[in-house]
Amino acid sequence: MKNIFSLPILLILIVFISQSCQDEFLELSPRTSKLEANSYITENDAFLALVSAYDPIAHQEALNFIPFGSDVFSDDTYTGGEPPSGGMIDKWQDMERSVLSTESPTCIRYWKRCYRGIYRCNQFLNIQGGIAWKSNANRERMIAEIKFLRAYYYYDLVRHFGWVPLVSELISSEEARKMKQSEPEEIFTFIAKDLLEAIEILPEVIEPKYYGRVSKAAAQVLMARIYLHYTGFAINELGVSGNWTNGVTVIDEAMIKSALEEIISKGHYRLLENYADVHSWENENNEESIFEIQYSEKSNFSTYDEGLRYLNNGNTSCYIIAPRNPQGDSTIISGWSFGTVTWSLYNEFEPGDPRLHVTIYNALDSLDTYTHGYHNTGYFNYKYMAKAKYQPTESLPVHNFPKNHIDMRYAEVLLILAELYIDDNNARATELFNQVRTRSMGESAALPSITLDDIYHERRVEFACEGLRYWDLLRRGLDYAKEKIDLSYIPNPSYPAPDEFAGYYFDKGHKGMLPIPEDEIRNANEGVLEQKIDFYR
Repeated sequence: MKNIFSLPILLILIVFISQSCQDEFLELSPRTSKLEANSYITENDAFLALVSAYDPIAHQEALNFIPFGSDVFSDDTYTGGEPPSGGMIDKWQDMERSVLSTESPTCIRYWKRCYRGIYRCNQFLNIQGGIAWKSNANRERMIAEIKFLRAYYYYDLVRHFGWVPLVSELISSEEARKMKQSEPEEIFTFIAKDLLEAIEILPEVIEPKYYGRVSKAAAQVLMARIYLHYTGFAINELGVSGNWTNGVTVIDEAMIKSALEEIISKGHYRLLENYADVHSWENENNEESIFEIQYSEKSNFSTYDEGLRYLNNGNTSCYIIAPRNPQGDSTIISGWSFGTVTWSLYNEFEPGDPRLHVTIYNALDSLDTYTHGYHNTGYFNYKYMAKAKYQPTESLPVHNFPKNHIDMRYAEVLLILAELYIDDNNARATELFNQVRTRSMGESAALPSITLDDIYHERRVEFACEGLRYWDLLRRGLDYAKEKIDLSYIPNPSYPAPDEFAGYYFDKGHKGMLPIPEDEIRNANEGVLEQKIDFYR
């Protein structure tokens, strides 16, 4: 564990064009570090420390970006890329086969990314008392953001690994080696405490110069997501108790409904009239977007060094999901053909649904030729696929695409609420559901009443390739997840290499979880960390 918690205390990795709290949150410039002895004095120093705590959310070391991984583990995308060759792609394809190595780089990087963020959150809370604050309101807001971020990182940990060490303050390397795993219920309780405290303070509106910072609505949406995961998966598969609580307050269905209804009633967010506008590269941080992971080309990052890839500010996913050597469409550029879209997802869209062509690029129809990679369905993630118009002109394009990732948006508020109302107020559920559906399909597509299957369909096509589908499958049960994921590995009858899909399946025995990295077990004191699920079968 020392590799996690002995990160240099003095490290702050983001510096703005002008080191002032008035600079835009989005405008990133090359990162550097400052010495601890003179770093944490002014309110501006605190702001830079806050930004460093946000930073790991965006990390994309190789393919290890959580939304990308979540889609690969679901029935929406495949790893794609190249045939297995012993490298990173081989490890991802092994994970699709449910061969979950405890030495997997994906597991290691997911783990370290989360604890890197937690460390920086704890560091901020440790130093904030020594800051010469000009405004107590500013101090309270930053602390609330830190608590949101810490909850965000711990949710990623508990939903991927389940039993993880709970580190709530700065500790030494020796103390870290002694940190035993907490039960998932303890992690969820800690998350609830941080989130409820953050919600009380976070602002309702984020001013444009601070796009990328979290609002009260972002914390409420995160709370709603976790509630669905907790009640649909953690209770049934991880053995947590029936109530999600911070130790005092129970976060129940009524609280989640109230929080989401509040977002609606405040009117700060809305559905855009055109679904394509939601994902336009020129319409980022729009009125539908509640929280976006911010990316920029400003760092001009220019190395393939494995140990430094997470330092770039650009959206690497844009490049890696583009088709290889495309000919016949000058609007796109060549990429690495990872994350190919499944036939299952393509077929989920109803005839005439315009979301299909916003979401999926059909290379078979749109290109004269391209180099076929592994699991080549011909379908690619068009929401984030690299566009020629935005190709960086300096350094390595792969690391520098300025496309934000939309993490939360208003459509999710409506569909979560619809799901919560479906049994006790189907009329309200249907009205909320149809707002999302008819935005894209037109009023004639409105349903008179809805079922849970209707909501799952609508969530799938609305949020396709946005990293939500896997968690939807799991919270509906391991049998359901296995059925859907295994069906996605049945190739199209015309596919020329069906053997590429041999051995791909979802193993219910793993419960949809990842193994704790063996390196972390070795670095901890004997008996401190152990696998709670059998990943060695």
